[in-house]
Amino acid sequence: MSHTQMTLETIHSDEYAQELKVTFYPQLFLQRRIWILDVMRAEKVTKVLDIGCGEGQLLAVLCQPAPWLPPPPAHILPTLPEDSTDSAEKKPQSSSKYNHEIPNIHPTHIMGLDISSDDLDFAVQGTAPPQPDIELEKGSDYYSTSFSTVNPRWEDLDVKIWKGGLEVINEDFIDIECIVSSEVYAFAASFQNKILMMNFRIEHLSPNIFPAFAPVILGVYHPHLFLITTPSYTFNARFTAPMAPPSARKGYPDPTRRTDRVFRHSDHKFEWTVDEFRNWCDIIATDWGYEVKVSSVGRPIEVDVWGRDAELGGASSVAVFRRREMDGREKKGRDVLRALRLNTEPHELLAHHKHLAHTDSGKPRSLEEIGLKIKEKMEEFREGVMRVEELWFEQDIAVLCGGWIEILIRAVEQSDLFVLKKIGEGMRDRRADWTVELVGGVAQSKEYWSKGGDTGMDTIPFDWISGGEAESSEGEWGGSTDMDGDVSRNESEGEDDLEDLIHWSQRNHWEKTGEDTDKPSGWSSTIGWAKVDDSDISNSGEISTAGWDGDKSEDTS
Repeated sequence: MSHTQMTLETIHSDEYAQELKVTFYPQLFLQRRIWILDVMRAEKVTKVLDIGCGEGQLLAVLCQPAPWLPPPPAHILPTLPEDSTDSAEKKPQSSSKYNHEIPNIHPTHIMGLDISSDDLDFAVQGTAPPQPDIELEKGSDYYSTSFSTVNPRWEDLDVKIWKGGLEVINEDFIDIECIVSSEVYAFAASFQNKILMMNFRIEHLSPNIFPAFAPVILGVYHPHLFLITTPSYTFNARFTAPMAPPSARKGYPDPTRRTDRVFRHSDHKFEWTVDEFRNWCDIIATDWGYEVKVSSVGRPIEVDVWGRDAELGGASSVAVFRRREMDGREKKGRDVLRALRLNTEPHELLAHHKHLAHTDSGKPRSLEEIGLKIKEKMEEFREGVMRVEELWFEQDIAVLCGGWIEILIRAVEQSDLFVLKKIGEGMRDRRADWTVELVGGVAQSKEYWSKGGDTGMDTIPFDWISGGEAESSEGEWGGSTDMDGDVSRNESEGEDDLEDLIHWSQRNHWEKTGEDTDKPSGWSSTIGWAKVDDSDISNSGEISTAGWDGDKSEDTS
């Protein structure tokens, strides 16, 4: 063997003795949550129970209000025929739904159950209604504004956080629409190609109540949908090369010592292979009258150089149970639970939150009034073109529409003031990209400075807020009303701010000079950069509608 071959083999041997790099994007816990939310969207779930909710990360997400209501009924917004016109020129009409590519979730009731008081403290806080808007007062009645970072809520939401064990029946949970149990750990034994349950664990639950899991959830509560996720032991082979020695795996040996498996995290008491999980799902689905579909989530960014990606699947096994017709299911579950003679201490209701809808939800104003408000906003921002969703997140417009974005679309389509542009060159027809164009562009902007020749400091209107430097992209017109809430120089009354403002005004020829005493003293005539064409002013900003996600966990289980 040549020296070169020996060197290469040594290098390869060193590589095999190391764990492979495996990363996830989005992070694995987010991919599990995305899967849960996607199923809920597809099934139009409105009532949810999170078993083993922990700190309530999923519940907190579900508490965020949907940006708009589901499409309005026909008596609110009649469907127009394709050839409907309001003038000699035909105007295309939209369908009855907006943003159908990614439907929103509209929960009305959510509940969480756990036994950890410390975790539930966070769940109670994370699901509480937001604080009311803060009224900011500065010096006089002329300065009054309302500040809020919360979008309006268009639907009532009822939230209950319970403390207690799974082995106790809670009558509030019976026949609920959807139950979620994320990251399940279990003990199992394989015998004659069947899975015999020895113990079953959900995080934070005591060992003696494991046998009650399926009878309580699928028997007594019998939800329409049951969603479950659990770590996949099959995927763990992805962390090492096929020919790697056992020492290459740097995980955590099975703490029960029932197997020689190495798990991903120290808190895992068991990790099922794909076949073990599928077999267990099939057994309990048959026993309790459900049909089940098993799959996986969590594919790594890196491509496996040995081509094992399809074989190993995702890092988490997931399953959707759908209820079928079955007689006596609830009675059977209660009988099993009674025979187990477990704890009967009732659950404790730690919090009952009521998130109330906006008082104008479902009460739209006339299309003409909405159209005039849209025109007013576009002129205020000096924007001849705005995305539909930018206009929607101006709260006063959304309130006039009663929470229905379809009403806004119809107001634009029915008005001669606007043109609704649904598709751009080289773009696919995504409703999130729809724009509203103001016919004729933006009218003459508001004159902030006196026309009487006095351009001194005393003539600054009380409602004017500086946008900053003329050459700054953040200082354009509309910056004072930007969604980011940047009030720049209006944040303090210090002398340094006043000196900066005077220096800025002198640099821009704000003060009156001998050369311009005969010229008009309006804004556009005294400050050169105000003469820029509207087309050179950038859009007022992209608005994220993703909603808040409060889970900062680094868990990759």
